[in-house]
Amino acid sequence: MNALTVEIHDVTPALAPEIGEIYDALREAGIERPTLLVVPAYLDARGHSWDLRAYNNMAHWLRQRQAEGCDIIQHGLTHRAAAPPPPGLRNSFMHHVFSRGLAEFAHLDGVEARARLVVGRNILEACGLHSEGFIAPAWQQSPAAIAALRDLGFRFTAFFGHVQALSSSPSSALSPPSSSASLREAGEAMPPPLRTPALTFDAANALIDYGKRAVMWLREQWGRTRPLLRVALHPADVRGRRPLDHIVRRIRLLARERRVVSYGQWFAAAEREVVRDAA
Repeated sequence: MNALTVEIHDVTPALAPEIGEIYDALREAGIERPTLLVVPAYLDARGHSWDLRAYNNMAHWLRQRQAEGCDIIQHGLTHRAAAPPPPGLRNSFMHHVFSRGLAEFAHLDGVEARARLVVGRNILEACGLHSEGFIAPAWQQSPAAIAALRDLGFRFTAFFGHVQALSSSPSSALSPPSSSASLREAGEAMPPPLRTPALTFDAANALIDYGKRAVMWLREQWGRTRPLLRVALHPADVRGRRPLDHIVRRIRLLARERRVVSYGQWFAAAEREVVRDAA
């Protein structure tokens, strides 16, 4: 099955107008159940925390979308790095240029990662929302954060170039975690990652916009042979050069060739293929 996920990232009350505009544009394009990456307590540039529990309208809207079949994915806790990156040119570039200080989980140790994951999960659950997976802000997370995800029973995570099940088989990735021992404590290895590109387009100016469109076109061509392709939309896509219209056109074309799925549907289909191949 050639599949496509259509994802709205950075879902938070702080960016509700932009999220609504993206959602409506996708509905007009025939995408009725996009995947929603929810930030439980978004921290804006002024230091204000947008704890979802304090915003009933957004929480209600998300519960409605969840009831309709949209995937709810936990997307960090605050979506803002709490400290400068470790020394090094690559770390500096990724922090200041690629993620612009928003890669919250990129360099966390296990204790801090686990604490943020638990608080974020508790906020979502208090709002009546359930997340099977976790995708870190800017697709960046430390090895310690990945270990914490497994300990806490998350089923999957995703990066800029691949999707990672956190258990050894699609079936166990969809079933409840053991109450007696975590997957990592039990010594269960993770399966190989599924190489699949994420396409993302937000751009601050025309030069970046057209350059990014070219890069994403190349990534799309690479992804044509992959069973899963991902398109990530961000609130910034409705600002500046407004690449939203371009993204929606790309989604319309991709949806002619691929089935739009949630991550849950993708892993369920993978499980069926494993069972069929083993028969």
